[in-house]
Amino acid sequence: MRDDQWDRIKDVLPPERKKQGGRIGKDNRMMLNAMLWVASSGAPWRDLPDYYPSS
Repeated sequence: MRDDQWDRIKDVLPPERKKQGGRIGKDNRMMLNAMLWVASSGAPWRDLPDYYPSS
């Protein structure tokens, strides 16, 4: 995802860390890129390249 595309949508995604604490979420941009990769390739989630988070 290009920087200009990310800048347009980043504010509508949930925060990566909740105010009340809890576990730290994955980077929203990385997770979105992983979802787009799965959607465009048709591959299952388990076949994501190693540079994407596993879940």
